[in-house]
Amino acid sequence: MTGTLEHCNIVFDSLENGALVVDEECTVWSWNKWLEINTGIASEAIIGSNLKEFYPELDYKGFQRKIRTTLRLTTPTFYDASLSNRFITIPRNKVTTSLLTNMQLQVTISPYIPSLKRVMISIHDISDLHELKMTLQHRMAEIANLNSVLKQDKQIIDTNLMIVKTDCGCLVTDVTKAFSCFFGFEKEELTGNSLSNLFVANKHEAEFLQMKEVLNKKERWSGEMEVLKKNGENVWMDAVISPHLDEKNEVISYTAIYHDITDKKRIELLSITDPLTKLYNRQKFNEVCEQMLMRQHWTQESTFGLLIADVDHFKNVNDTYGHQVGDTVLIAMADTLTDAIRTSDILARWGGEEFVILLPDVDMEKATLVADKYRQAIEQLNIPEVGSITASFGVTVFSKGDTQETMMHRADVGLYRAKKNGRNRVEFN
Repeated sequence: MTGTLEHCNIVFDSLENGALVVDEECTVWSWNKWLEINTGIASEAIIGSNLKEFYPELDYKGFQRKIRTTLRLTTPTFYDASLSNRFITIPRNKVTTSLLTNMQLQVTISPYIPSLKRVMISIHDISDLHELKMTLQHRMAEIANLNSVLKQDKQIIDTNLMIVKTDCGCLVTDVTKAFSCFFGFEKEELTGNSLSNLFVANKHEAEFLQMKEVLNKKERWSGEMEVLKKNGENVWMDAVISPHLDEKNEVISYTAIYHDITDKKRIELLSITDPLTKLYNRQKFNEVCEQMLMRQHWTQESTFGLLIADVDHFKNVNDTYGHQVGDTVLIAMADTLTDAIRTSDILARWGGEEFVILLPDVDMEKATLVADKYRQAIEQLNIPEVGSITASFGVTVFSKGDTQETMMHRADVGLYRAKKNGRNRVEFN
């Protein structure tokens, strides 16, 4: 047995990663050269001692539970050595500008001598990969650095990063396990197919057309996209798609890297959504309106309009039937307008019983006709307890020198005129 252990120690010392042997009580039985060099602790000092004497900060309850699980299952298990649940602390000896002063470790616990309740712990320094994963969230532009790390540790990347490779016709040639697992597809289901046919949400057609336009120029595209898992669940991805060119400057393939930002988008959506009607709120409307005002291509024949819609006699509804019924009226009006508006229109709840809509690519006549179409849609509503409702509309269009305030004022004057002239009508101003 002694000769066998000595032979194993020689093998451990030749490894380019950390390797130690401990028993169920955390007594150290082997400590290889890599660990001696990187921890500064000689094997003679630590072998025979308890790991707790050198690393008291380790969560030994969880660590010993992992050891017992490994011995019971007689199969390797991973130890989660995240920033919040560190394994042993090993300083980095690499010169770097990173804030990481200690190695980020990948730790595997494997059965070694089960009869003596001993396991071997393999330690890999994955600090470079960890830095790149953090960079990916904030600086997607540094795709070249990420690609170099992908080559260094293919196995880790395969299980942790969502990457897709396609040919020049955008047919899938390879995907990582992380991508397949996240989206619920087998690799064979994806290979040879177009991703757009598999999971693209068609309601964002304009964004995908813009992406194709950039890629057709042989340029890298980055942005956010809403896509579908195999089970139909909508998720949001931050994506970078890079074309690979041959010596003739022709595209031969693409590499796409995806990062799940669904939770972030849900939080963003809450911040820009009216909680009652689920429409955009005033904050989001102001943001979009400012963007429209900054565009330079508006002309007198093709400008954009702004309309304000106000539910007629809404105070009477609240006074007669109560605010809960009043909320039902507002929701019904929001749903009706959502169904009626054009795909390019921007609808929001301004406040109270007032709604606002931005109308791209209209002139004075078209803006008025579009507003009247919406008025007629509301006129068809029949709400339990209340019956039919109507709404009045004030409409204006952008003229050179306008601000949001000047346009809102004109539309508001038009709305006032519509109310004064009998309600359930559209007035342009």
